[in-house]
Amino acid sequence: MRRLPERRFRPELHGVRGLAILGVVLFHLFGAGRISGGIDIFLAVSGFLFTGMLLREAASSGGTINVGRYLARLARRLLPPAAIVVGVTLVVGLLLFPTTRHEQLWGEARASLLYFENIELINSQLAYGAAGPDTSPFQHFWSLSVQGQFYLVWPVVAIASVLIARRLRRPAAGVFGVIVCLIIVVSFVFTLHMQSLDQDQAYLMTRTRFWELAFGGLLALVGSSLVLPRSLRIPAGWLGLGLIVSCGFVLDGAALFPGPWALWPLAGLTLVMLSANRSDDEGSQALSSTRFLSSGFLAWIGNIAYGLYLWHWPLLIFYLEFRGREAVGPRGASGIFAVSVILAWFTHRLIEKPVSRTTLGQRTQLVSAGGLLVGAGVASSIVLTQLAPEIPEGYSMSGVDRNQYPGAADLDQIDPSGDGNSSIYPSLDSLSDDRSMYYSWGCHQSHENRPDTGEVKVCEDPHPPANPEKTVMLAGGSHAGHWYNGLLLIAEKNNWELLVADKDGCRFRHTEDLETDACSRWNNQFPEVVQERGPDLVVTTGSTIGRSGSTESISNGAQDRWREIRDSGSELLLIRGTARPDEDVPECLASESPSRECGPDFASFADTNPLSPVVEDWEGVETIDLTPQICPSKTCPAVIGNVPVYRDGSHLSSYYVETLAPHMDQAIRDSFPEFYE
Repeated sequence: MRRLPERRFRPELHGVRGLAILGVVLFHLFGAGRISGGIDIFLAVSGFLFTGMLLREAASSGGTINVGRYLARLARRLLPPAAIVVGVTLVVGLLLFPTTRHEQLWGEARASLLYFENIELINSQLAYGAAGPDTSPFQHFWSLSVQGQFYLVWPVVAIASVLIARRLRRPAAGVFGVIVCLIIVVSFVFTLHMQSLDQDQAYLMTRTRFWELAFGGLLALVGSSLVLPRSLRIPAGWLGLGLIVSCGFVLDGAALFPGPWALWPLAGLTLVMLSANRSDDEGSQALSSTRFLSSGFLAWIGNIAYGLYLWHWPLLIFYLEFRGREAVGPRGASGIFAVSVILAWFTHRLIEKPVSRTTLGQRTQLVSAGGLLVGAGVASSIVLTQLAPEIPEGYSMSGVDRNQYPGAADLDQIDPSGDGNSSIYPSLDSLSDDRSMYYSWGCHQSHENRPDTGEVKVCEDPHPPANPEKTVMLAGGSHAGHWYNGLLLIAEKNNWELLVADKDGCRFRHTEDLETDACSRWNNQFPEVVQERGPDLVVTTGSTIGRSGSTESISNGAQDRWREIRDSGSELLLIRGTARPDEDVPECLASESPSRECGPDFASFADTNPLSPVVEDWEGVETIDLTPQICPSKTCPAVIGNVPVYRDGSHLSSYYVETLAPHMDQAIRDSFPEFYE
């Protein structure tokens, strides 16, 4: 630990880097969504290289780092290829994707270039997933963003380690090692915590990935001083290589990483590095994994690895979009791989190598890089401001000509071909951002599975009547919440107060796992809130319907929750669930697909309302079925009366729900006539 990491080129490390990226690309193309573990190795290798480099500089200079030179080196190495790929991906995406995706494309292009794409994906609730036509062509920049954020933090850690070492009169490598170990422990514990709450976020977060980067740093600090016995070097090296190659075949990385199972590929990297620490046996060297990893092919792949990683993903997504396919076949994957390799080689030869040999001064490099980032960031922000649709104040359909846009008021006015999409209201760009009114109040509960998201929050009526005739509470998840605008019209008409208790992604169901499941805790707490608030009527969805091929059902434990609501003193109205379209409706309509094809499959509904026989003999519990107004004549078009029925691939649009209000009003009147007396 007393010696600083030596500065020398390690061909086996370069080969491991190439092998890791090659694994990522091949699994993306041929692995049907499986994770290779290559990104975990890629991050650890970055930690290895930068730890040694920063510690050597900080120690030799007495605790300082030439920040300008460091940033110029980063910008020179990373920025030009990334900027070109981001630019090309944005242009092609704008030409190829429907206009409904343009705002997201601009946002992710900005996030990718400025190295916060992982944060953008989390904020946009876009989980890391296998390639598909709806997947972002910028998704792969999440790992580069994690890496870029590490590059900004790690110099501070290196400088702090050297300064602390000088004060304590201890070796800088030793102090750095202790700090790195603490970082590994803290990040690893946080990873376990996040995986228990939200695996999608845990996969993308920098804080959950930091232990892998720090693991590489620890390997740089202590690994070079560890030498395996000669008899173990060859088997250890090949065992490590086997762990690296087998990871994607054995483990479900999307569900398990970056948790403890990520040690599988990292252990492989460690064994490979330790087996190569001494090469004093030339005869054995020829049989080692080191010789294989130092081969010309893997060295070449290592040279083009950055470009290969940058290009392969957008090519894959664009191929799926252009061909209209859900997945890529072997022939298409082979073609994409070949084009990716060619583009990566050109990128390395024509961009990376010339830029690395630039004679421009350090200040010029920094000014150029800063100008590019600031200019691109400002320009994209201006475009995003212009693309952001105006969300109407109050009701979505206020001021709209109902003769031209009748919605549910004219169930016979259905555009079967989709050619009339240009005459619908609202525009498809605005439709993508449609939400029920209360979403802008900040009072509904998040879908996330965190300890604090099990609390029942109640959205108050912003303009309650002075002396309401009745108090109604709309409760459940977002599929209950999408009825809000229509129910509010009814409440205002009848002098009712309307409250909302919504936890996205949560419906009334079993409460078997209170400790780890926020939705269960929300369900468990809800009867107390009903008793406290005392609504006359609780309204929620009763059945659940998925996409094509699904079967309408009632959630396990839902009837127990309904009884608890009734026992709390409120009457209960169950609205039959709505089916989910197979794809995002605004995008489907923007592609000029027929309206009937963009809506859900009517076959997903049960033959009769499954709620009716369940609650038939329950006092104070009624059910209403608005399916005929959403799927007239047993078809479920995406547009009725020139108004889109759905706002995405799951929820009704507030625009259409408002036109449904008269039908809802009559159905409630038939179920609870006493509310209208």
